[in-house]
Amino acid sequence: MPAASPSLVRSLRRFRAVALPSVALPLFLSLTGCQTYTAKTQDRDEAVRSGDIATALARAEKDAESNQDTKDAILYRLEQGAILRAAALANLPAPGSPTQPLEAAGQTQTNQALNAAAPDQIAPRIAYLTRSVASFEEAARRIARYEEEAKIKVGAEAGAMLTNQANLPYRGRAYDKVMLHTYQALNYLQLSDPDAARVELNRALQSQRDAVEANAKRIQEAQQLADDAKSGKVADDKGRPGSNYDSDRAKRDPKTSAALSSVEGKLDAAILPYGNYVNPFTTFLDALVFTHQAADASDVERARKSWERVVSFSPSNPYAQADYRAVEPDLQSPAAPAPASLTYVLFETGAAPYRDQIRIDLPLFIATGSISYVGMALPELSRVSGHAPSLSVTGEGGQSYPAALVASMDSVVAQDFKNEWPIILTKTIVSTATKATIDAILQKQMQDQAGPTGALLFSLATAITQAAVNIADTRTWRSLPKEFHYARLATPSDGLLTLTAGNQTRTVTLEPAAVQVVYVKSPSATAPLFVGQFILKK
Repeated sequence: MPAASPSLVRSLRRFRAVALPSVALPLFLSLTGCQTYTAKTQDRDEAVRSGDIATALARAEKDAESNQDTKDAILYRLEQGAILRAAALANLPAPGSPTQPLEAAGQTQTNQALNAAAPDQIAPRIAYLTRSVASFEEAARRIARYEEEAKIKVGAEAGAMLTNQANLPYRGRAYDKVMLHTYQALNYLQLSDPDAARVELNRALQSQRDAVEANAKRIQEAQQLADDAKSGKVADDKGRPGSNYDSDRAKRDPKTSAALSSVEGKLDAAILPYGNYVNPFTTFLDALVFTHQAADASDVERARKSWERVVSFSPSNPYAQADYRAVEPDLQSPAAPAPASLTYVLFETGAAPYRDQIRIDLPLFIATGSISYVGMALPELSRVSGHAPSLSVTGEGGQSYPAALVASMDSVVAQDFKNEWPIILTKTIVSTATKATIDAILQKQMQDQAGPTGALLFSLATAITQAAVNIADTRTWRSLPKEFHYARLATPSDGLLTLTAGNQTRTVTLEPAAVQVVYVKSPSATAPLFVGQFILKK
């Protein structure tokens, strides 16, 4: 057998030392940690949508525990908090004694009073609600820590610009923060702690205001990255400098531009005229609380302004019009006195959009003037169908009150995604192009030094590496609903309501109260209706 040529020997040695580890590690990662978040949480999300809350909760608890010190800790706490709320609405049996989570969440006094009313029914719900409070508190604490670090370490993330965005810590998207505090306010209302609910509503509204400034800073950082790449000042995560790359020119490429336009078109189709970072359900809840728990004239004025905004978001909602008329002095009519007692039915239906992964061809402008393409992984927003589109509330005398839309989370999430899209796109383009051009240069050097065989082996290792680690950041809070609706009616004298969504029906016995809320969750059209109640005003 003839001896191998020196160049082939050098190529094989280089492959053993460099290429094999590059192949083995990505293959290992692809089997363990390189799935997208959407793929990793599919079983849990399907359990939620089917109404199997017990299974979904078991998975959410396990995920939160195993990820408490990982980059995704915040996201898993958000999921846990929302699914614990669903468990309370589903009235699942409490696992073990409820006393431990009650005391841990700092709600002992409130819960003892509620438990005394009906321990066999109330206690499990209170246990889940207080544990939901604790999960959201932990998520909020971690978010606050990241935000403080960002103030201290200005520009510190610049070195991470070319890191795969799915590998960076999940710090909470703008709408995450708003919904975290909105759900927390609902938790406290259900736990008869109105003061804490007010604090959370204030935090939710502040999160909306902060989001505008934070996004502007991120856009500025991304633009600086694009300018640096164009000037050849960007290096990869190993410190190797890339060549000059014009990301704006790449976006104008016909092939790339058409694919990007498709993603952007789907976003535009989902967006309603709410405004940047505005969640109409948060505004609605703010209006509801400050109307019926007003302590002074300033609370009444806050409620009036919030109802005014709710009407602007949902001008065809008859209940919002009625609530606005009730607090707007210029619209009040002595001929139409307010009912002696009111019941609000809040309806949370379906599942919010999720992020899926798509691959779009990106042009590489090689020094020779030729254009080749490399695939870049980007997130794409996908809406979830199969929800119950409406809830019918039947009251006294068979009168029907169809719940009306107050907020589309499809729109809220899509608007947030659209605001973030320029940042995602610029980072992904620059990162992908920089790594690909460096690999092209190294492959050319390998061919010069080790011949075609070495270049081929290096190309194979590079391709496998890129396939394993080039994944989009699809992390998003999956257990949020698709839409929020509500109905408003005079409390029936017999205290009974019938709720119907699709082929699911529930009868509810109301409490004697001036103003009360019935909260209904429908994970999908085929899932049972989960119902909770709380008194807003005695």
